[in-house]
Order: sequence, then C-alpha cells, then structure tokens
Amino acid sequence: MTVAATADRASERGAPRRASCVVVAFHRAEALARLVGALTDPQIEIVVVNVEDDPAVARVAKNCTVVPVTRNVGYGAAVNIGVRHVRSPFVVFMNDDVVVSSTSVLRLVDAVADAADVAVPRVEDDDGDVIRTIAAVPTPASLAREWLLLPDAPVRVLRQLRVEKWREPQAPEPVSAASAMMVATSRSLLLDEPLPEDYFLYWEESEWFWRLQHRHTRVEYRPDAVCRHDGGRDDVRPEKSRLLARNAVRCVRRTQGRGPALVAYAIVVAWNLRLALVDTVRELLRPNDRVASARARARRAGFGAAVVAAREIR
Repeated sequence: MTVAATADRASERGAPRRASCVVVAFHRAEALARLVGALTDPQIEIVVVNVEDDPAVARVAKNCTVVPVTRNVGYGAAVNIGVRHVRSPFVVFMNDDVVVSSTSVLRLVDAVADAADVAVPRVEDDDGDVIRTIAAVPTPASLAREWLLLPDAPVRVLRQLRVEKWREPQAPEPVSAASAMMVATSRSLLLDEPLPEDYFLYWEESEWFWRLQHRHTRVEYRPDAVCRHDGGRDDVRPEKSRLLARNAVRCVRRTQGRGPALVAYAIVVAWNLRLALVDTVRELLRPNDRVASARARARRAGFGAAVVAAREIR
C-alpha cells in the first residue's frame, strides 16, 4: 500500500491524532507486529518506515502509514524520512524491536507537551531489569570517563562520581543525552534539528543531543514510561564494534573540531585495545566457548576500526 493511500484511509477515519509513532522497520515483521498491536490507540498514528521495502513488513503494517524505502539508509535518515510523513504535533520515534504500550507513549508525549522538549523512557530487558540508557554528550573527557576507564555497572566505592551511564533516576529528571531506541519530541523540533544522517548507525543520537544541548533544549528521563528492549552494550558484533569505534571519532570531529578529535582518537584506540585484549584473553581461557570467540573477534574488529578512524580527523 502506498503512503498516500494509507494516509487517505487514516484521514477518512476521523480526528487528527495526538501523536505519531515513527517506527524504523528492518526485516523484523514478527517484532513489528507485536509493537503495532500494542499501539492500537485512536490518539496514535503509526508511521512505519519500511527499510528495503520488505513485503512482510508491509503486510504487518497494512493499517499504518507505510513509507517504503528501497535501500538501507541508516537509522537517522530513516527517522527523518518518517517525520516528513507525520500529521500530528508530537513524534515518538523508535526501533522496531522495542515493546511499549500506548499508555507509555502518551506519557512521553504529555511530558513534551508540558515542560520538556524531549522525553525518553525507562528501558527494561525481557527480565524486567533496567537497561541504563542515560549518556553523556560526547567530549574527550566523557569518552575517557564513560567508555575507556569505567565499567558499565556502577562501582560502589565510586558512587560519589557523576557517571551518566550509571544513572537510574526513580523520578522524572533532566538528562543530557540518552539512547535513541525510543525518543519523544515535537515534530517542529525534528524538522528544525533532524537526526544526523552521516553515521548509518550509532552515535547519531550523540551528535543530536549535543546540538540540542547547545540550543538549551530540556531533555527529560521519564521512568513512568516504560519500554522493553533486548540488547544494548551486551550486544557485541563485528559490524557494531567497527561503527562504534569509527563514529565516536567522527562525532567529536563534527561537533568540536580537529583538536578534540585528535584526543578522542587516542581515547577510542585505547578503549578498543582494552576491550580486544580482555576478550582475547577470555577466548584463550575458554577455547571451546563459541560466544567468547565471537565476542573476541568483534572486539578485534572494533580495534582495527579504531586505528583507521584517524582518517575521520581530516
């Protein structure tokens, strides 16, 4: 079904929607069906950006506004394409593999309609444990602190330090940046400050939040809005490791210039060298563990990408 036909059908059904969910769908029809099924609320318009124009995705999204995209343009570009097709004042953009209720979506929208410019939810894994998604805006100092020096899990004796990735607010709180697996904001803000499209995946939200901070935009973490997602930093793959390493340097270069990017480059190389060494040792200690071997290969791929990321500084 074409975008125009789907939009016309939605218009015939009546009143304007309060919010539009822009879902970037990439060949995960089953996950998308679960998500779309949870968002059946007359206040919510669903816009599905069908990356690589998957027929299975189109069938699942037949009652949504479907935007077919013939190639994989990356997450930021796909969100921006979807935003151009929404017809409501508020947008909640998300991955296709999150699980969220319409109640949580509308709570985020209420936060943006009230005092926030951007709102992000509490994210949980399939066991109901919190996935920490708060992040620092990218600078050489935050890269050294949040990625190179400190582990992902909080360290009891260092709790007096303000480490963004360790934060887990129990009430609404302003934050600098967060994961972009699900984000609520206004359509006007996204049209004025679209997601960067030069990353393909990973770190595009870091640059976006950097730019929002310099616009004095209020970003709120909202623990009363919950979505479920399985993944995060425990998802270690070669291509992901390469993109994380390269794009970290690219992000600092684009936001702060060549000097800070040189410092960031050294930090990113050291960070990926540490990861590669630790997981290679684990691989050697557990030679029959396929998970350990796959993880070590991914880490070595990340280190290789970090070394050649020097070209990003030019």
